[in-house]
Amino acid sequence: MKSWIFIAIVSFSWLLTKSPSLHANIIISGYTDATNDRFTNSPNFTGAGLDWSGVGRTNNNGNGIGNTWATAISRNVVISANHLAPSGVIHFYANNDPLGPVVTRSIISGQQIGSTDLWIGVLSENLPDTIKSYNFVQNPLVGPPPVLPPPPETIQRFIVNAGSLQGAEVYLVGVSPKDNIASQDQAIGRNRITGYSENVDFTGTDNDSLLFNDDPSNPRGPNYVDFEAYLQGGDSGGPAFININGELQLLGTNAYTYLATDFVGNPFRGSGINYAGNQAVFINQFIAISAVPEPSAGLLVSLGCLIFVCIGRYRSGGRENGVEMGGEVRARSFGASGV
Repeated sequence: MKSWIFIAIVSFSWLLTKSPSLHANIIISGYTDATNDRFTNSPNFTGAGLDWSGVGRTNNNGNGIGNTWATAISRNVVISANHLAPSGVIHFYANNDPLGPVVTRSIISGQQIGSTDLWIGVLSENLPDTIKSYNFVQNPLVGPPPVLPPPPETIQRFIVNAGSLQGAEVYLVGVSPKDNIASQDQAIGRNRITGYSENVDFTGTDNDSLLFNDDPSNPRGPNYVDFEAYLQGGDSGGPAFININGELQLLGTNAYTYLATDFVGNPFRGSGINYAGNQAVFINQFIAISAVPEPSAGLLVSLGCLIFVCIGRYRSGGRENGVEMGGEVRARSFGASGV
């Protein structure tokens, strides 16, 4: 029989924000442009030394309102939140320089993953090697389902230990307080994994979530981390990462914020993400089916030699096995709210 380490038994109240007019900047304790805004490109950036190039944004309105997130998990597959799914053109930046090279790709298809709030989509063509595609954490997590007491009692949900992820520090990516263009509207805060909750029904019916309580900075709580982050409207679909040996690995996508009370009536609030690890089988199959093969170097060399020989023969006007060589040379291209 499965046993869990219970952290809290809570009643949640969702703060799910889909309306573009209600979008706001991520709240980061101690925020400064230099330490938290990606495209300030400061050596003091809290995410310095890590590769953020696979975090994409739309630039629909030229500002932060109404824009969406898409994070690369393969050369041509991105992930986001279903309740604020991306569409149109996604902008990726190879580095944190606001004037640096940008790569754009269109969303050509996408779908909700099962009954979760995760969304997965396909790009118009493969991303170049200058843009990172992230591995995602695939540890399966399990917890008890919510308890549904008779009305008017509130549904009780359980926060349980998140296994090997429990207490780990994470990076949460959201809309920056700095006045950037929308595609560069990216700020990075941090938090610590409070626990895991099963079948959170803020949208859909199968939302397995990692939770991050918003701990006070004054007085400093025992689980507070520098640049503690609390999600806001417009952050939905943005990525949550863990740093493993200097590499960002995706935990999931931003989904909602919550107000809660524990079993003795103490109130608290926090942020929840859609945990991708429990959907690993589907995600890996989707990536495999959607993959577009890159032409091999050997094939390119062979095609180059073939073209060279054909053009050489054409230009020579000579004979090959008694046949006069000549005629046209034609080129042909081949294409293989939540928060």
